[in-house]
Amino acid sequence: SRALTPCLWELFVNQMLFAAIIEARSCERFKILSEKLKDEDLKIFYRKLMESEARHYTTFLKYARKYATSIDVEKRWQDLLSFEGNLMRSYGTNETIHG
Repeated sequence: SRALTPCLWELFVNQMLFAAIIEARSCERFKILSEKLKDEDLKIFYRKLMESEARHYTTFLKYARKYATSIDVEKRWQDLLSFEGNLMRSYGTNETIHG
C-alpha cells in the first residue's frame, strides 16, 4: 500500500475524532436509557449497547493518537469537545435522540 501524505493523515485523524464524539454521545444516550427504563430486559439491552459504543469511542481515539503525525490529538480532542459543547448549549437542554 502507498503511504498517506501528511494531509491525508490529518484528515484520517480528524475523522477518527469525529467518529469518537459520535460514539461517545451514543454511549451517553444508551446509558441514560439503561438507567431509566423499568423493563429489565431492555435495561440490559441498552447497557450492552452502551458498552459497545464505549469500546468504539475509545478505539477511534486510540487510532487518532496512533496515527497522528503533526496533530496534537489531545488539544484537538478538547477543542472539538468545547466546540460541541458550545453548539449544544445553543440548542437548549431537551434530551433527544436523532434530533
